[in-house]
Amino acid sequence: MFLSSALVALSLAAPPLRAEFEFKDGDRIVWLGGTLVEREQRYGYWETALLAANPGRKLTVRNLGWSGDTVHGESRGRFDYNNPDKCFKQLVEPALELKPTVIFISYGTNESFEGKEGLPRFEKGLEKLLDALKPANARIVLFPPMQFEGAAAARSADLKLYGDAVRAIAEKRQATFADPGVALPPTGVPKRLTDNGIHLTDEGYRLTPDTVLAALGLSVGRGTLDWTKLDPVRQAVLAKNEQFFNKWRPQNETYLFGFRKHEQGKNAKEIAEFDPFIAKLEDEIAAQLKALNK
Repeated sequence: MFLSSALVALSLAAPPLRAEFEFKDGDRIVWLGGTLVEREQRYGYWETALLAANPGRKLTVRNLGWSGDTVHGESRGRFDYNNPDKCFKQLVEPALELKPTVIFISYGTNESFEGKEGLPRFEKGLEKLLDALKPANARIVLFPPMQFEGAAAARSADLKLYGDAVRAIAEKRQATFADPGVALPPTGVPKRLTDNGIHLTDEGYRLTPDTVLAALGLSVGRGTLDWTKLDPVRQAVLAKNEQFFNKWRPQNETYLFGFRKHEQGKNAKEIAEFDPFIAKLEDEIAAQLKALNK
């Protein structure tokens, strides 16, 4: 996906395609992807910036990222990890259950390790995922994989290959393609934004939101996000994300919904009890954003 254009960066893709994407009041956004997406909920910078750039629109965001995931849902299978159909079902069904009006899809990073030979499988998988999500009748935003930094940047050609495939599918499907068109800093830049060349750190997520917004056709002015003022909003976003994560990925789900539900399945009714906490935190987020825009 993205890094701030204020950083020293190399453009390794075609000129960025700026999305003309308009959010609507009450939009329910679901974000699908791998590690990059899942970890964002721990930091909340992208979501906070997105909400701040849409004052008064009452957007909600549900992060369904899963570390190590692919368009096939291969990381989501739990005990059915060797059953492709069940893995894919665990990717699609939670998204549809949320009744999204907007779906962000960010895949291609893990798949890119298969190189050129793996590209047809990735393209077929992304097309299958888009078809499976059609019942939501949601507006789709596709993000290409983010470039790597440091020694890992040697994989930039494969990442560009997969990013170009995402672009082509977006154009064919008339979906929004959101690409800032920049790469991570090359080797030698003092401040690293990842912990391993691939996964963003807290600093990496903090420095990227303006480029995320620009890729969506939004702008708050480069470098103008005041995280001192926005931090109370971000803390509420983090609290909301934690409550939602506990709802959709409870630690004891094998006992609640799986093959041992005969032991404690009666407690599954408590999952719905997270909803009031989530709603209260989203009211708090809305109130704080309103206060900032007075």
